[in-house]
Amino acid sequence: MYHEYYQFESLPFESTPDPRFFYASEQHREALAAIEYAVRMRKGFVLVTGDIGAGKTTIARAMLQRLQGQALVVPVLHGHETGQSLLKQVVRHLELPVGKNDDHARLLERLRLRLIEQLQRGLPTVLLVDEAQSLSDEALEELRLMSNLDTDTDKLVQIVLVGQPELRNRIRSGRLSALRQRIVLAKELRPLSATETAGYIAHRLRAASRDAAKVAVNFEQPAIDLIHRHTGGIPRLINIACDNCLLLGFVRQAQSITPELVRRGLADMVPNFSDSAWSQTLATTTAPLRMTGT
Repeated sequence: MYHEYYQFESLPFESTPDPRFFYASEQHREALAAIEYAVRMRKGFVLVTGDIGAGKTTIARAMLQRLQGQALVVPVLHGHETGQSLLKQVVRHLELPVGKNDDHARLLERLRLRLIEQLQRGLPTVLLVDEAQSLSDEALEELRLMSNLDTDTDKLVQIVLVGQPELRNRIRSGRLSALRQRIVLAKELRPLSATETAGYIAHRLRAASRDAAKVAVNFEQPAIDLIHRHTGGIPRLINIACDNCLLLGFVRQAQSITPELVRRGLADMVPNFSDSAWSQTLATTTAPLRMTGT
C-alpha cells in the first residue's frame, strides 16, 4: 500500500531485526564495538542488556553481518533448563555426533577438539545467546564451563549474552558470581533520546527509500517530538507508531506526517501507553479522518 505511494523499496518500520536498518546511535555503536572487540581479541564473555524493543536483537544481527567469513557464529537457542541440553545443542550445531551414552565430560572434550580445529582454520567460534535471561542458572553455568576451554595462548570460544535487564540482575547475584567474573564488557541499551529518535526515523526512511537522497515523505519535527514522548524512545514502539502514521498519511495522500496524523496513529496503539497525558493528547483530536485524492 503506502510503500508505493512513498516510493519505498521496502517497508521502513518493520519490527524484524534487519541489519540494513541498524541505527548507529552512540550507545548502539558502543555495544556493537564491545562485541566486536571481545570476539576479535578473544576476550571471553560480553553482555548486552536492554528493555524489550530496545534493539538488542538488531545489534546481534549486525554483529553477524560484520563477522561473516571471520568467525563461526553458533546461535544458542533460549529456554534451556539444563546444562546438558545446552551443551548437546552446541555440539550438534557444530555437526558433531551425540551418542546416547555420551556423558558430559566426553561431550565437552569433543567440543574442545572441534573448537581447536576451528581456530586453526582461522574461524574462531562465537556463541550468540539471544534472550539469555530465559536460560536457567544451570545452563548459564554450562556456558561458563565452555568459556574455560582454551589453549596455552587463546580462548577457544567467545560468548555473547544478549538479554533483558533481569539477566544483569541475576548475574549480579551471588549464585552466578563465577560467571560475573568472566564478563569482560557489559553494555546496557537505554531508550533513544529525542534527538536520537529523530535520527532513527530519518535513517530508516533513507534506508528504505528508492532514492536515499530524496525521501518522498517528511516527518515534521513536532510530530517526531510527539512520537518520542509517547513511545519513550523505545525503537519497537517507534516503528509501530511510524508505520501507523505512514498508513494514515497514505490514506490522506499527505506528503508530510503532522502532529495530527501522529495522534491518529498513536490512537491505534493505546494498549502500549498508560500515562495520563496520553488521554489528554487523544482528547485534542476530534476531527474525523477523511480520505482525499483518488
